[in-house]
Amino acid sequence: MRYLFLVLTVIVNLIFTGVVFPRLSILGIAPDLIICTMASIVALEKSRVGAAIGFICGLALDIMYAGVIGFYTLPYFVVGMSLYFAVSRINYIDPVLVPELLAAGAFFAKELLAALLAYMLGRDVSLGYRLMRFVLPETLATALLMLLVHLLFKRLYRSNSIRPKGMEDLKKLL
Repeated sequence: MRYLFLVLTVIVNLIFTGVVFPRLSILGIAPDLIICTMASIVALEKSRVGAAIGFICGLALDIMYAGVIGFYTLPYFVVGMSLYFAVSRINYIDPVLVPELLAAGAFFAKELLAALLAYMLGRDVSLGYRLMRFVLPETLATALLMLLVHLLFKRLYRSNSIRPKGMEDLKKLL
């Protein structure tokens, strides 16, 4: 059941990221559901599953939308592993504040990595304009979406079939 849940999570992330949010964006600003999912899973499980979801979603986005394999995969995977290493060092995770900060920081880092990759590929990148026009508003939108995503994941993780085996610490968070 857990693996089915993870596969459905990847599919839902891809549908919302590739189809729904680009159509619902306001002034070109849309939240990043993949980052929210990664941060929520890493905060709840303290495992590398969030990084794996980021890698799979990034690879699928590369295949569907990018001209270069790795343009989405590398930032999502690096940020997912960074989330894991950051959370593994934290003893107490606040149910609301820490996942919000994780999602906002992860999105900001992912966008900086994507801008660096675009620059290395020879594209013209105006970092100041991009930060003010897109990254900061999308960081706020991602943090707001994280409230809903984390609430949903906490509710789903109360089920024993979705929770990983041997996660007694998870009961404290729920």
